[in-house]
Amino acid sequence: MQLNLRSMWRLAAAAMVLPVAFAAQAQGDYPSRPVQVVVAYPAGGGTDTLARLITIELTKSLGQSFVVVNRPGASGLIGTSSVARAAPDGYTLLLDTGNVTLRPAIEPGTSFQPKDFAPVALLTESPVALAVTAALPVNSVAELVAYSRAHPGKVNYASTGPGSPQNLVGELMKKQAGVDWVQVPYQGGAPALNDLNAGRVQVMFSNPVPLMPYVATHRLKVLAVTSRERLPALDSVPTMAEAGQRDFVIGFWNGVLAPAGTPAPIVGKVGDALLKAVALPHVREALVRQGSVLTPLGPEPFAKYMSEDSARWERVAKAINYKPAQ
Repeated sequence: MQLNLRSMWRLAAAAMVLPVAFAAQAQGDYPSRPVQVVVAYPAGGGTDTLARLITIELTKSLGQSFVVVNRPGASGLIGTSSVARAAPDGYTLLLDTGNVTLRPAIEPGTSFQPKDFAPVALLTESPVALAVTAALPVNSVAELVAYSRAHPGKVNYASTGPGSPQNLVGELMKKQAGVDWVQVPYQGGAPALNDLNAGRVQVMFSNPVPLMPYVATHRLKVLAVTSRERLPALDSVPTMAEAGQRDFVIGFWNGVLAPAGTPAPIVGKVGDALLKAVALPHVREALVRQGSVLTPLGPEPFAKYMSEDSARWERVAKAINYKPAQ
């Protein structure tokens, strides 16, 4: 059978249009199967708590299961790297705490860079709470500094590993306050908090969320928060500035990212659903009660926010003369 030139052009045009049509239909049908939301830390920590709260709402609004998958290890590198390498189809997302901007800023050879991710939505900021075990005989930052100076090398602080936010904030406190603390690294916030509660470590800089139950039962003491203003959930706790530590405004953030190259319609669909979720009264109340500050941003402003955050961590690393482990 012979084809005339016009028929050949029609077939060629159809061949070009069909893949685009199928791709558009696939995006329009998204999500058509369960979506994994990776948390790069163990279950039970503050990030995990937030992930489970928002995945419930995403499941309701988008009609498919959004499932939390915990992939802890290496200060969040394992889980974060797995999402950077995932297919950019919207079925693997990351709920990040700022690792995507922090690690490349302090360790240029990190296995991922911010460009490996598509910002979907910024949800919250979490000022850091300075917590101590109840057994430590201090009730203020000034008393903690005095005690630490009187016992050099005897006070330790928990982190989620070298180069983690807790490590950097702990080292910044050491330098600024002139104290000699020892870092004790853990694979995630939950095991670190367990040891803080048990008194096996004395100090921890943490998202306030997982601290609340222990503060309520007087097993932990929160001495200060690193926000510019006091938190509604901890309104009796001073800021670091009020406690005598100037220029100590630092916080973590929680946002959802997709692998770079994820289609913009999918990013937009998930982003819209996330922003609607954190606007729900019961979700807002839960987040505020747990110490989070709602800072909802869509993809473009979130991308700018991430760029500014990278620069901030570069300044912190320079201030403490941070050197990556060899």
